[in-house]
Amino acid sequence: MIEKLNKVFEKLPPEHRDTIREAFIILIEEVINAVVKDNERIWQAIEQNAKAIEEMRKTMKEGFERQEKENQRIWQSIDRLTNSIEEMRKTMNERFERQEKESEKIWQAIKEGFERQEKENERIWQAIEQNAKAIEEMRKTMKEGFERQAQENEKIWQAIEEMRKTMNERFERQEKENEKIWQAIKEGFERQEKENQRIWQAIEEMRKTMNERFERQEKENQRIWQAIDKLTQAIDKLDKKMDRKITALGARWGLMAEGTFRAGIKEIIEDLGYAVENVKFFDSEGYVFLKPSQIEIDIIIKDSKRIAIEIKSSISEGDVSTFERKVKLYEKKFNLKIDKKIILTPFANDKAIDIAKSFDIEIVEELKE
Repeated sequence: MIEKLNKVFEKLPPEHRDTIREAFIILIEEVINAVVKDNERIWQAIEQNAKAIEEMRKTMKEGFERQEKENQRIWQSIDRLTNSIEEMRKTMNERFERQEKESEKIWQAIKEGFERQEKENERIWQAIEQNAKAIEEMRKTMKEGFERQAQENEKIWQAIEEMRKTMNERFERQEKENEKIWQAIKEGFERQEKENQRIWQAIEEMRKTMNERFERQEKENQRIWQAIDKLTQAIDKLDKKMDRKITALGARWGLMAEGTFRAGIKEIIEDLGYAVENVKFFDSEGYVFLKPSQIEIDIIIKDSKRIAIEIKSSISEGDVSTFERKVKLYEKKFNLKIDKKIILTPFANDKAIDIAKSFDIEIVEELKE
């Protein structure tokens, strides 16, 4: 470039050559100065752009910090909500399955929103690095993003509020349902109480019926005992008739009549070393013969033991039962225990012997030392 200029200057007239060179130098200096000034303005513009970028970065940093704090509050709220949902899920899992699915959708929406925000931030930073002119557009984009995020947060809070209302409504419905259950239980107890009253009334009626039946049975038993008494009397009459027929059997004991037989046996017992006590008392209740009667019973006492003894020339089933009742009445009236029961007779039929065994009464047909 300089060589070309020197060649151009050599072609000029000598008298004008220096003047033109000076003018050209001045022109070059002006151009250089202008270029320097332009460069200064360019650097100033660059510095201004750098300051603007720095301010934008600070603004973005503050925005991200606020967003991070807001996100933390959101996450804290979501964590509290998650804990509350988890506690309710343990007790009402089946009823809140639909709510769990709804929460999953909310989480998915939040996740997608954060992913969109992250991608948007990446595009913003790329735009800042590529072109400073995109800063304004980036501001607008960030503003729109923050507005969208605020709207998204509002939706989230609305969803949380709706969820809380839904949960409150479900708790209210559950409380009403529990009230209905308790009312049904109360009514059930009342019905059961009435049923119990009817049962007790039926039991009382049954008891009255049973008492009436027992009274009728007692009267029937009295009639039976009366019939037995009549039968016993008839048997006694029959025994008296039979006494004459069994005189030969009684002669073997040296006796000819019932009284003589009894007296002879007592004498034999006393000779064997036993004391015979004839006890007489009045049966006012008619226990023995089913009517008030004078009762007579023989008691043998030896070695502090009491033996009830009945001495008859012959014995029947009725005699055995009568003797058993005499012994029981004696024990009750005198509060004394009979250690042994014996019937002394030369003649006893098989039925009388069987009945005696059932009453633990010993029938002795022969005296031994």
